Amino acid sequence: MSLKKGSDQKEWITNGSDIEKIKNQWLEISNSTLPILIVGERGVGKSFWIQKSFEKRNISPSSMITFDFSFLRGFEENLEKTKTTKQNLTIVLDWITKAKKEEIVLLQQWWKSEKYNEKSKIFLYWEIHSEEMEILTQKNIYSDFYDQLKSFRFELPNLKKRTSELPLFVHTFLEEANQSLGKKITSLDEDFYIFLKNKIFNRNYTELKDLLFALVGFSSGKQLHWKQIPSHFFENSLSELNIQPGISLDQYEKEIIKANLIYTKGNREKAAKLLGISERNLYRKIHEFHLEDLS
Repeated sequence: MSLKKGSDQKEWITNGSDIEKIKNQWLEISNSTLPILIVGERGVGKSFWIQKSFEKRNISPSSMITFDFSFLRGFEENLEKTKTTKQNLTIVLDWITKAKKEEIVLLQQWWKSEKYNEKSKIFLYWEIHSEEMEILTQKNIYSDFYDQLKSFRFELPNLKKRTSELPLFVHTFLEEANQSLGKKITSLDEDFYIFLKNKIFNRNYTELKDLLFALVGFSSGKQLHWKQIPSHFFENSLSELNIQPGISLDQYEKEIIKANLIYTKGNREKAAKLLGISERNLYRKIHEFHLEDLS
């Protein structure tokens, strides 16, 4: 796939109808002082969306206070700032399930005193990671605080749910890599997209970006070919299938064959040896499971 030089690439990729709807709702809420919660897996762009809202609201860094509870220090100081600062404030909460219980109590008290204060104007953002949801939905002090704020909750889909927009992300990250690394990659092998659609990105867009930067760094030509990708890029990241009841043997077999075809870059002979079956039997399975694009 060729990359058109000079094309106008938007920073905010929301080409799909579902994500475009979320974006429009996000921007609409950004016109108000209602607290906004944004939920998603690692690397889906939660911080980026918050930053875009800052831009829309013309929020300056000097008016922002971040409570990041993945760090052990700074809570008391930041809380004191929220109480004494007279200007409009933007509060960002992150990793709140790592907060001490007494810190949550103090935050609850502060929020209850401020949310009905007509003299103050507070923008509140809460970045919630998917792995925190189990704690936030149980009956505890964290869930009590979550229940107070969850009216405007936005959930960002992972990369697996946005494969139609994959070429746009690739184009954006590839141009960034070219500019950063002084390369001139002009196109990608079409088979490259088959690999990307089947690869599991545990860190979503962040991992995709890191992968493309690495591949551009390795490349000495003007085109990326998926069969030139170093083998370690395939390891431990090709199948999201977990051993669990209710999954048929056929489905397991398909996923195992698919992962090995990607790992061997479509080499049926190598894949058959890894699977411990004949190449003829593998060919039959490829046809049965409609995996021809991978071989």
